[in-house]
Amino acid sequence: MLRHNSCILSSKRLDKKCERILGRPGGGRGCGEHRPAPALSRLSLPGRDSVGDLVKEGFGGKEGHEAVAAPMGTATHLVAKGGGDADGLKAVANLRSASVGVDTVITEVSTPTGQALVMVDPHGENRIAVISGAIAPLSAQDVTDALTVLRPLAGYVILTSGEIPLPCLQTVAGFLTPGTRWVHNAAPAGILPAWPQDNRPLLVVNEVEARQLTGAADARAAAQILAEAASDAVVTLGGDAAQGAQEGLYEHIPTSAVTLGDTTGSGDVFCGVLAAELAHGSPLTRAAATATAAAVFAVTALGARGAIPRPNDHVRLRAH
Repeated sequence: MLRHNSCILSSKRLDKKCERILGRPGGGRGCGEHRPAPALSRLSLPGRDSVGDLVKEGFGGKEGHEAVAAPMGTATHLVAKGGGDADGLKAVANLRSASVGVDTVITEVSTPTGQALVMVDPHGENRIAVISGAIAPLSAQDVTDALTVLRPLAGYVILTSGEIPLPCLQTVAGFLTPGTRWVHNAAPAGILPAWPQDNRPLLVVNEVEARQLTGAADARAAAQILAEAASDAVVTLGGDAAQGAQEGLYEHIPTSAVTLGDTTGSGDVFCGVLAAELAHGSPLTRAAATATAAAVFAVTALGARGAIPRPNDHVRLRAH
């Protein structure tokens, strides 16, 4: 098996399909009216319609975005459950076409795929409504079965998120071997588990989540607190790049200015590329810099996967 491997565990929303809507604000709320469109000059206030002129439909889901972003010369496998309807099957086919290993994706034949409606204004800011569908979350046994097949070894990276049930995270900890790296994106923010002392993950959160988890007043203090609770920590800061803390050291990772198209999924791209770079053996600061460049690239186009870096982009991003 290849040394450069990453394994991404997904929760119940893996296969959700996203509609991205751009529009302009309309009049009062209609009754029984369906307007397929939006392109927003601004996001509407409560009680106001959003009427627009562009609709884009595509594949979504947090871990799906991470998995598609990760194969920058890295073999990537996804552990997930997906719907057995037409949308779910198309989503799995889309992941396979993006070089994501889907042999460990479990299809729930009788359950629908989740959906999300994303409204985006010209500044790239968004508002999202999610219909989760009836897809059951992963169980600890699902994770055990998948990791038994994948057999994570030294050089592998396992990426999880805050959407994963606690028993699954505990199972991951039991599969770590010397040299295997665990990255945990603690989003949505909640109560952090008591990590095993010898198997603590690298934590990745955005600035809002960092403050929610720690109560710290600023990102630097939050990164240091999180690093003490885990192995290391990275706090993403949107347009201000990221802050990293490891082994008692603290570093700011800068970014470059771009024309913002859509911020949806940029944090997922950051996590996927970070995991891939760590699997390649990059030190954390270098991996975070490449992930930051990838996330910046991702916000330049409409749609969560509108500008996800592909393998032929990785040389340019690493040199950023």
